[in-house]
Amino acid sequence: MNYLILITYWILFWKKFLKNPYLLCTSELASTYFPHWLWMGRKWQATDSIYYQHPACIPFLSMFYPFHVLTARLSRNMSHDSAFRLLTWNIIGHYFLASIIAFSLFSPYGTLPALFGAITLTYAGYCIKPQTPSFVYTMTWMPGMLIGGPIGWISCGMAILGGYWPTLVYFLPVAALLNPTCLIGLIIGLPQIIPFAWYWPRSIRAGEEFDRKQGRVPWWKLKDLLIPSNSVAPTNGVHFPEVEMYMGMAILLIWKASLWWVPLIMAIIILIGIVPPVQRIPSRALYLLTLSFVFLTRNQLSIPLVMLQAWLLLRNASIYPSFPFSQWYDKPSRLYARYKDKSKWPHFSGYLEGVRHADYQGAFRLRPEFRTV
Repeated sequence: MNYLILITYWILFWKKFLKNPYLLCTSELASTYFPHWLWMGRKWQATDSIYYQHPACIPFLSMFYPFHVLTARLSRNMSHDSAFRLLTWNIIGHYFLASIIAFSLFSPYGTLPALFGAITLTYAGYCIKPQTPSFVYTMTWMPGMLIGGPIGWISCGMAILGGYWPTLVYFLPVAALLNPTCLIGLIIGLPQIIPFAWYWPRSIRAGEEFDRKQGRVPWWKLKDLLIPSNSVAPTNGVHFPEVEMYMGMAILLIWKASLWWVPLIMAIIILIGIVPPVQRIPSRALYLLTLSFVFLTRNQLSIPLVMLQAWLLLRNASIYPSFPFSQWYDKPSRLYARYKDKSKWPHFSGYLEGVRHADYQGAFRLRPEFRTV
């Protein structure tokens, strides 16, 4: 019955994307993630001369994440349109898996707290990032790292392979403190950890000086936890979904005396810039903040409260597509056909054609002395 509730809510939340998966065929998902995923399905290579040069070393490409690799292989004989549908179903399907894992984490507190926690943690504003597959993969497994036994270390390994380490880096110390055995999962994550360790000192990120104001959340914006903002303006230089944080009524229900106040306070002082972040975008501590709030909500919940929370969080289904920052969506067959110049979006990576068009200029690019093409 509980799983039926979770899958029903998943359908309600993602219904427009289930009906039209091409709503996500825009921005980086269309220009970068999807073309590389297709290329990986046709020819998995740790290195190439097309765009990234060493894609297996870059965690956000999720080249060792089993579900990403499997679906890529299944796409080999599909049209671009059919393949994009498969990728979309894989991404949003992870939200159902995320709710199951979160429900398992909170189930010792009772059925209603488990449902409340699963819905809140899975569908809070910061967690809705379907255009970044690696974020969805890692976010799905992080709650499982707090579950004892094999689930904990499998979740740790899968979160690492998922590839969104800027959020994981804030959560991993908490998970290691509360469930040290989850660190066995580092062994599972070694296929990604080892090449990244080789790549990192050769990238521009090693020793990089970055703007400490970028992505910092103004203290007054924390009101969005309770009252969602309708503004699409950037916040200190980052796209507005990076600072989405609406959590329905969860913040009104916190009352426990718990050690979870410690990571909550730490997350807040990182977000607003009192202490420096461990990576360049402080707003990525929002996941830890969200998780802390969920653990601090009271256990005595009623069915009406859980239903109200579920209804309030449906608002977050409108975060994507995120216009005006994204290009207008379309089927890949039509979207790519509109760009005759192969050096321009969305063909710039070259993975669709298997040919080199341009240098990778992203934040993980190699320093000039280490580039080979």
